[in-house]
Amino acid sequence: MNSFSIKIKLIVIFILIKIIPLLLISYIAYNGALKLDAYLKNSTDYVFSQSKEIIMQTADQSIDDSIKNLDKKSQLSLERLSLEISQKIAQFLYQRDEDLIFLSKLPISQDILQKFYESKNRYIISHGEYIYDDKSNTWIKKSKSKEKISKIENILEDNTREFNYTNLKELNKKQIPIYKEISLFDLNGVEKYKVSSINQNLLDVSKKYNTYINSENYFKEIHSLNKGEIYVSNVIGEYVKSNVIGTFTKEKANKQNLDFDPSKHAYAGKENPLGKSFEGIVRFITPIYENSKKVAYLSLALDHEHIMQFTDTVNPTSNQAVQDIADASVGNYAFMWDNKGRNISHPRDYFIVGFDKQTGEYEKPWLSKDLENELQESKKEFNEFLGQYPSFNKQSLKNKPNIKQLLYDGNVGLDCRYLNFAPQCTGWMQLTEDGGYGSFLIYWSNVWKLTTAASIPYYTGQYKDTKRGFGFVTIGANVNEFHEAANQTKKSIEEILVKQTNSMEKVVKENEFEIIKFIDSLINELTFVTIIMILLVIIVALYLSSYISKKIENLLLGTKMFSNNDFSYRIEVTSNDEIGKLENSFNEMASKLERVLNEYKDLNKSLESRVKEEIKKQREQEQLLIHQSKLASMGEMISNIAHQWRQPLNALSLVIQNIKFAYEMDDLNKDYLDKSVNKANLLTSNMSKTIDDFRDFVKPNKLKTDFDLQTSIEEAISLVKASFSNNEIQIEKEFDADGFKILGYKNEFEQAVLNILNNSKDALVEKEIDNKKIIIKTQVKNNKYIISFSDNANGIREEVLEKIFEPYFTTKEEGKGTGIGLYMVKTIIEKNMMGKIKAFNYKNGLCTKIIFYI
Repeated sequence: MNSFSIKIKLIVIFILIKIIPLLLISYIAYNGALKLDAYLKNSTDYVFSQSKEIIMQTADQSIDDSIKNLDKKSQLSLERLSLEISQKIAQFLYQRDEDLIFLSKLPISQDILQKFYESKNRYIISHGEYIYDDKSNTWIKKSKSKEKISKIENILEDNTREFNYTNLKELNKKQIPIYKEISLFDLNGVEKYKVSSINQNLLDVSKKYNTYINSENYFKEIHSLNKGEIYVSNVIGEYVKSNVIGTFTKEKANKQNLDFDPSKHAYAGKENPLGKSFEGIVRFITPIYENSKKVAYLSLALDHEHIMQFTDTVNPTSNQAVQDIADASVGNYAFMWDNKGRNISHPRDYFIVGFDKQTGEYEKPWLSKDLENELQESKKEFNEFLGQYPSFNKQSLKNKPNIKQLLYDGNVGLDCRYLNFAPQCTGWMQLTEDGGYGSFLIYWSNVWKLTTAASIPYYTGQYKDTKRGFGFVTIGANVNEFHEAANQTKKSIEEILVKQTNSMEKVVKENEFEIIKFIDSLINELTFVTIIMILLVIIVALYLSSYISKKIENLLLGTKMFSNNDFSYRIEVTSNDEIGKLENSFNEMASKLERVLNEYKDLNKSLESRVKEEIKKQREQEQLLIHQSKLASMGEMISNIAHQWRQPLNALSLVIQNIKFAYEMDDLNKDYLDKSVNKANLLTSNMSKTIDDFRDFVKPNKLKTDFDLQTSIEEAISLVKASFSNNEIQIEKEFDADGFKILGYKNEFEQAVLNILNNSKDALVEKEIDNKKIIIKTQVKNNKYIISFSDNANGIREEVLEKIFEPYFTTKEEGKGTGIGLYMVKTIIEKNMMGKIKAFNYKNGLCTKIIFYI
């Protein structure tokens, strides 16, 4: 293409941008016609699919609405069920208060306690014997009880709609004592009368090891009880372990290398009906008074089994509201927590928090994996560690339980405060914080579960200080079980859609022939129109390419003339179109370039001489300012010379007087005279050197020379040494051991050093600083010479710190400063020595530091 002419290229471009797109459009139209055939064939299916989608969306929306309504109704129902259970528990506990107060008013004897104990019995629901079924790997009831099947006949017509009757299942019940123990003990803790299924011996309960499973400390807490007041304990019982969660099967036992002996593991309802049950008590104590004097204490130990019955026998989602055995594997059950968040009732007894009877302390609860790691790192005993650990700390489903604790220890008691992998714990505590109730949904164990919480409104003893009361009841239920009926509606809609599909397929086949005929006609018309359009495009392309190529040739000729520095060439403008405007612009550009080029030649002639002249003036001005700066320092220098001459002049005067005295005393001899003359010569030599130093300093710099920076600093210091000594200013030097030389103007550098030193002196004297001090440091770092000057004159005000190097800026009183000293320092260092200068306050603003980087 590079060897082709513009005309050929334009023709090719027109073909590319016109004919090829036209052919492409025709091709697309052709394919579109073919696709139209498929589209029309599928149109009926599309209409059907749209109808189907609308129907499905309507159905899904209806089902979703039904599910939401069912879920909401079930949610409210379970919330109320939780509330009812919690209120029944509170009522039951208040009855224990009444029993205690009633009994305390009687003249207590062993016989009265025995009769009261025997009169307080209550029915509990119990299940029959269960055996392990090897075929199903489940526990089944050994002998199934026959259920009564009753049918209601002759239902009135007005009542037939959705008439539903549930025949209550007969459950096994047995009567057991409400209390495990009733006792009276004196003020020293020694039991006087007692009825007990725990220990019949009379004991000293002031000793912790004589209490239930060695775990009670109530004797220390009851001394402050007044008449009619009641102490109520936490739930106290020995923790029962399990190394298996879920159904206790032979397969799980074998997998964990355990003997298949379910009785050695915790009771878990249908998952392990042979397991060891949690046996706990709740102790109630009140003082006994005689003649307004406290004489003894009465204690009732409530059998915790009666409290667990309230939740263990509830089946929240079944048509049988009461059950004889709980099945936690289905996920629908009720359980209970105390007011601190410790589990006190659960279908799986290994989840109930309990004590170690050997230590009398709480057993280690189930921890999250991250919390277990923190416990191990702390090297502390777990009760001590948890006592300091924040409760309900960032609980989240992202945290994982400590599985090793289950497999090796079997300790999985649920203490909500440290169940960091169970965020529902935080939710329950929030719901019951003010004594209320409620619920929420949570994704737990791979299903959405509705969980409720209702506080137990019992406010006696330690429970009066919290709105949560004795604790709270929770119910967990699988949400999917609530909306089974709604899914039946969806199935019916799908059957209707199958019938609609068959009908639409019949309509498609009947219209297929007409569609093919229409497409053939459309393709023929597209082919004819495309051929005509191609011919027209070729004719237009030939005309436009000839016109444009001629115009471009004229522009190329003009640019060639420009390249030969001939700016007199002009293009003939023959049209008013865009190309004509381009030709006109080309002519205007040529005229402007010709004029600018002539002006540039004239300007270039005088520019070089002007630049040289300006550089010379700038250097002369800098030298003048430097000399002015030196002259401004001459008064100070003359004072310095006077200070340095005063001592040698006094010494010289003394030498002359000694010669005269020796002469008068006839002691003047040649030896004495020679010594005196040598001493006088030494003094006059030092005074001469002072004059030479001063003359060298004021001598103007003309040429750059190599000089040692540290030596120049020493020479500058020698010029002000006497003045600084007179003002009690100490100069400390911390010089680099190697020293360093540089090419530059030696006297200008010394002038810069001298200006810095005099500025520091003026500040130290003006501010009347004690222990006046100037520190000069030199060092080499990163191929840079660094010289720093610092003083202890309390720094420079921050608002003027950035201005101190500006010309004619001074902070001194009028007449005491020219304002060019630091400006000349900056000029000498940065312009003449190609360095940098920096000033700042440091050590909390008490000192100022100026640094040269050369």
